[in-house]
This record gives sequence, structure tokens and C-alpha cells, in this order.
Amino acid sequence: MTKMKNQEFKQLTTRYISYSFRRRIEESKNGIRVIQPKDTKDEQIHWESVVSTKLKGKKKPEYLQDGDLLILSRGLKQQVLVFKSDDSEQKTICSTMYYHYRVNKDYINPYYLAFLLNHNNKIRNQIEVASKASTAVKVYPRETIEDLNIPVLTIEKQNTLVALHNNIKQQQQCYQKLMDSNKVILTDIANQLTE
Repeated sequence: MTKMKNQEFKQLTTRYISYSFRRRIEESKNGIRVIQPKDTKDEQIHWESVVSTKLKGKKKPEYLQDGDLLILSRGLKQQVLVFKSDDSEQKTICSTMYYHYRVNKDYINPYYLAFLLNHNNKIRNQIEVASKASTAVKVYPRETIEDLNIPVLTIEKQNTLVALHNNIKQQQQCYQKLMDSNKVILTDIANQLTE
């Protein structure tokens, strides 16, 4: 694949400051939804675990928009995901456990950036080397992420890579369902032997 050029991550995105909660997030039936690391798995948001809360501060939050990048700021493993609403009218923000970015160039697919940050060994190693560990939790420096050199392909090639990535993720999910189903079958057979 031929590259157009490299650009720094910070040239391709705009950073927003995540809303800071001074205490534990208090759950409320109506309010603003808050995405936390517990709500995500395999680059997806699991909406059933997302809590809503009432914001008490005077600072107006930056609400998430489809296509926004959420980059885990600390944790055991690096994680980048692209926000996609569940078609609810409810506004959503992210906790300070995430760095919040929005792509500011029309020639960049946000899913392509997430793909690179999640799967490119060179980029992952740069982030990993710069991380600071306090006990078992690593802190991923924002400056390191923003200074990453991103290979900028044509939008068509970015879209092709994203489609390939999505296809492979769907295959993995199907294989996992099949393995889970096979495990249930084997357990049922084994249980019948002792009845």
C-alpha cells in the first residue's frame, strides 16, 4: 500500500476535555449517560451497562458525537473505540478515564484511526513504552498519543481497511458463538451421563 504522507495525530483531531466527576458517579434514571471503561469490550459500547447521571457542575460538557474517538487514558491494556450512538435521544459524555478526540479532517475515517491505534504494532509500542505504571495500572500519556505519526492513506483505502476489520470482527463473534454453543452441548452430554 502506498502512503500519501504522515501527519501527527494532533493535526488530524481536536481534543475535548472529558467531564470531571469529583466523586463516584451517582446513578439517576434520567440524565446524561456516562461511558466508563466497564461499559466497553472488543471496541464496542455495551449500552446495557452505561449509567445515567445528573451533572452538578457549572461547566457544560462536550457531548459525544458519532465518530468521536475515545482513547483509554489508563488501565491494564490500551483501548481505542469510536463512539456510535444507540439511536437514543439521550446525550452522552465520557468519563475522564478516556481522552476524547474528534476527527477534524474530511479525508480521515475515525474508524481507520482507531484501527491503527488498536492494531499497529509500532504505534502500540510507542504508546506502551511511554506509559507510566503506578502499581498495576498504566497511564498512557496524552502527549505521546498526540505526537504519533499517522500514515494517511486515501479515504478509499482507509474505508477498505475498515471494512476488512469489521468483517474479521464479525467472523470472530460468529466463531465465539459457535464455541459457546459447542461448550453447552458438551456440558449437556456430560450431565446426561450422571442422571
